[in-house]
Amino acid sequence: RRVVAVAERDPLKRGGTPAGALPDSATVPPPEPDRTGFVELNRTRLRVWDWGDPAAPPVVCLHGAYDHGRMWDGLAPELAALGYRVVAPDLRGHGDSGRLSSGAAWAAMAVDVALLARHLGGPVGLFGHSFGGGQALYVAGVWPELVRWVVNLDGLGPPPGALVAPEDPAAAAADMLAGAERVLARRPRVHPSAEVLVTRRRAVNVRMPDAWLEHLVRHGTRPAEGGLVWKADPLFGVGLPAAFDVDALHAEHEAVTTPVLVLTGAEHDTWSEMTPDELVDRLRHLPTARHHVVDGAGHYVHLERPDVVVAEVAAFLDEVGP
Repeated sequence: RRVVAVAERDPLKRGGTPAGALPDSATVPPPEPDRTGFVELNRTRLRVWDWGDPAAPPVVCLHGAYDHGRMWDGLAPELAALGYRVVAPDLRGHGDSGRLSSGAAWAAMAVDVALLARHLGGPVGLFGHSFGGGQALYVAGVWPELVRWVVNLDGLGPPPGALVAPEDPAAAAADMLAGAERVLARRPRVHPSAEVLVTRRRAVNVRMPDAWLEHLVRHGTRPAEGGLVWKADPLFGVGLPAAFDVDALHAEHEAVTTPVLVLTGAEHDTWSEMTPDELVDRLRHLPTARHHVVDGAGHYVHLERPDVVVAEVAAFLDEVGP
């Protein structure tokens, strides 16, 4: 359904010439979440990371493609201090959660999020970055009774040019099936060290502080003979062609009736692909949204300028309530 968008957001692939690095604007994340465990739902098992008072209003934080729930280690304690219980799952096919059974990941993940919200006694606040921001909006539109509000961090979807149906769906399906067979047949790529992976991410995430680069690699890999492999399921980049275009995405966004805060970075970034005019048009189809551009940040706005993100979110929640 969104195969092109997912593939383009692989954190180990370059997508253009990055801007010059800025000075670090975030510190090392807190040591550990307050709690962790697993939740069985929708024929899979999700690892969940948990902060704050278990009796407080719940907030679910959704990471982006190829990332994991520990990317919220910095922001989650700040949200907990505002009076929330914060739960960050590893989405299926990511981190320590269950693997993918097919390329139909988008719908399965959305059902996972909805069932997690019910498990937490919803309605919940949804916080999403990139792919996770798209999931948050989708869930809010389909199950409005489960969502109180949405904070979307540069997660409004790819540019219109990436949302074009294939001219020959049969040929596209055959290519994707062949891709799935290749993924399932080969062994995971082994990387010699964490330092190598940090260096690769640094070349793409040019504004991200080193402490965060190391943190994301540490929790996004597992040991293997000869080094490390990424935890993310490679099948995540495989899907089936569908008649999904920018008009369908706009219709999904127009279904959202809950309050929405959208935060995007002002800096050039490999994965911030829309032009300013395209961003304005995308926001026009979110009638309940307010938008703020964060200076000095790119795609990982919450890791690059956490101070601004926390201030904007606190003001938003003061207005819309828990």
